[in-house]
Amino acid sequence: MTKYKPIIIIFGAFLAFFIFVGVYLPDVEMKVKQFDAEITLDANGDMNMHESWVVDFPSGYSVTFRDIAYNKYNSGNPLYQETANRAFFDETSVNIEVYGSDNTALVQDIDYEVGYSFNGDLDEQGQPVECYPSRSECESLFVWVYDGMDDRMTFVYDYKITGAVTKYNDVSELNWRLIDANYVESGISDSTVTINVPGVAADNLMAWGHGLGKGRVTVEDELVTLEMDRIKYDEFLEFRILIDQDIFTVDAINDLNVNARQEIMDYEMELARTTNLGIAIATILLIGSFAVLLLMAVIATRIYFKYDKEYTPEYSGKYYRELPAEYTPAEMSYLYYFGRIQNEDVTATLLDLVRRKFLTLETNASGINDRDPNFKIKKNPDADFSILLPHEQHLINWFINLVGNNSEVTINEIEQYPKKSYTAAMAFEKEASMFITKAKQSSSRHDFFEKGLAMAKSKLYVWVLLPLIFFGVALITDQMEISWLPVDLDNTLAMIVSGITAAAYLLYIVSIKKRSIKGNEEFTKWKAFRQFLLDFGNMDDYPIPGIVVWEHYLVYATSLKVADKVMQQLEVKLPVEQLETDSSSTYMGFGYRYYGFRLGYALGRINRSVATARSNGRATIAAHQAKSSGFGRGGGFSGGSSFGGGGGGFRGR
Repeated sequence: MTKYKPIIIIFGAFLAFFIFVGVYLPDVEMKVKQFDAEITLDANGDMNMHESWVVDFPSGYSVTFRDIAYNKYNSGNPLYQETANRAFFDETSVNIEVYGSDNTALVQDIDYEVGYSFNGDLDEQGQPVECYPSRSECESLFVWVYDGMDDRMTFVYDYKITGAVTKYNDVSELNWRLIDANYVESGISDSTVTINVPGVAADNLMAWGHGLGKGRVTVEDELVTLEMDRIKYDEFLEFRILIDQDIFTVDAINDLNVNARQEIMDYEMELARTTNLGIAIATILLIGSFAVLLLMAVIATRIYFKYDKEYTPEYSGKYYRELPAEYTPAEMSYLYYFGRIQNEDVTATLLDLVRRKFLTLETNASGINDRDPNFKIKKNPDADFSILLPHEQHLINWFINLVGNNSEVTINEIEQYPKKSYTAAMAFEKEASMFITKAKQSSSRHDFFEKGLAMAKSKLYVWVLLPLIFFGVALITDQMEISWLPVDLDNTLAMIVSGITAAAYLLYIVSIKKRSIKGNEEFTKWKAFRQFLLDFGNMDDYPIPGIVVWEHYLVYATSLKVADKVMQQLEVKLPVEQLETDSSSTYMGFGYRYYGFRLGYALGRINRSVATARSNGRATIAAHQAKSSGFGRGGGFSGGSSFGGGGGGFRGR
């Protein structure tokens, strides 16, 4: 354990989340990387538009639509308006240019074709070109690239909206919605819009931006600039410009005989105030979510030192050169691996029963050139099986009685038994699960782990209410419509931070395990013993004991997953010739005359056999379930709106 464990878990959860979002979520939508527009107002109050769209496409796209709404009347506008005050789309001024990924211009009617809703043109599917959703006072500009889109394409549109400016007695106004981002797939990454107002000094211009959480509005002589780093899917790009000078000569329908300047300015001031309040609320929630994150990290760290940090053991040596205790290998594994029983413990327990002569190994007349000899495992009729622990008795019943004939079993029979039938496979798996259960029951009598930890953990779960409550507040304020706020709050990041904090804290509390003073002392010794098994070959001062001792050590090396490395060292330190004269060996020298013999010959053969049997069982069960089941697997912007005319989007397929 480490004192940084709770912090690692919490921040690891964040890292995993963002890696998942960045790597595993499919990238199937087109992305508008850049939208720029240059708007020039002429003396008639018309807008001359020049737009550039830089778009990244996934494979398969060949078509785009630029929908352009030009309605000025908005039924939701709280300020004065007249339904007769209208703008129009100039059908004679449209021009479209298309550029490939290398900025090379494509040739119309050779590389691509265009279509217009106002001409009644059809798209590549034979359907009428029209805005989405279909509505009046909206035109759609269609482009079909015959060979499909490059990874990145640029589309340039020139068009004109007549009658865009509204003239009052005391001021002229351009109030326009340029983009509805919910009609633009994936939003817009970056955008700059310039509005040229020839002949008007900065002192006679006022400008506001709407519909976005973030953006900058600057006013200069003859120029208003809007800069947006990101236009999200549910936002829109809208602006209002007031022009003091009487420079426009508009049509009669756009010339309203009312004073509107003060009413508009009061509206914009109130909108700015409430927008800033909404931004402040969202900022407080965001900062608060990170404050809760830090607080939970502090709480988790304190919990670690009180409930999770292991006791300081008395033993501090690097090596322990003898068995720390006379536990069975499964009991030792239960202590070492924090209450888990490993697959290796089946092999280790079987070998330990052979070593202790409750079971015996026989060659079963296998040939000396057999790569996988069919060894026989027999019960010793003279052994007292009543002294064995429940999991040891269960293992004998599992292999000898269930798979074998109540007195013996061969390696091949163990491997093939789960392949007999679905019933046999299920029985084999049931016995495997029961071995784990009984091994844990045998091990639990030693009090290896801290008592009362489960009750303490149940109380620690209460702290998760802090990020959960914060998540709830952020979610409610994000989803609800607050009448006095001009825009919906976007608390997505605050919800992500508080939500992941809660999940990570719960994950940490669930993961808390602590050994008792006795358990940690013995774990430390077993850990040092494992290190000794890994390094004894390099110890010049270590006299190699006899085979009996090493057979005892090796059953634990099997559960500690270092048996192969121990064998490699023993083959150097313990010559094979010694096996021919040592009759005390029960399994280490077994089969020393066989093909490819190593000291772990029997150990490896038994381990492979158990693993093969488990694999065969799972395959049999899976095949049966597949047959019987019918299921497969598998200056900023103000929020709100000035209710400007226009709108529209950009879409593709």
